[in-house]
Amino acid sequence: MTKSLYSSLFFLSFVVALFGILPNVKGNILDDICPGSFFPPLCFQMLRNDPSVSKGDIHGLLSTVLHIAQDNTTSTYKLVKSILKQPIKDPNVKAQMTNCLRNYNDAVDYLNRSNDFYKSADYKNTSLYSSLAVHESLSCNHGFDEVPSQLKPLSEAVQEFSNLSARIADNLK
Repeated sequence: MTKSLYSSLFFLSFVVALFGILPNVKGNILDDICPGSFFPPLCFQMLRNDPSVSKGDIHGLLSTVLHIAQDNTTSTYKLVKSILKQPIKDPNVKAQMTNCLRNYNDAVDYLNRSNDFYKSADYKNTSLYSSLAVHESLSCNHGFDEVPSQLKPLSEAVQEFSNLSARIADNLK
């Protein structure tokens, strides 16, 4: 294994240890899931009207969360790409945005793979690849002293829903 892969696997172990495995869902799914998420208000806001919540359907919720993560990641990739088409005076910001473009390209790929694993009921790899998408988004953000304002809401959504899909899938193993 490469050093980068070892680093990613260590990070994933850290994420799982830090956020824990989802409790067995009882009652309102969101009451079990959202309080332990990165951005609980965003979690409640985006998922409260999902039909799978009222049915207690954790598999349906995972599908919804994966799609939200994929949509936000694709939107973030497109945003970074459009920012890079504009003149950027600071060479450090331009370099970091170029890194972010690579990060989000990888995150899109990881979430597509995660969704494929979900469809085949391979929840371990669903969790793994969703966690890798979180890592890519965090890597983009860590390169800035302050995350640019136009990037921050989308990157938070990517982290939130990629992390949630990893946590939910981890509970289904």
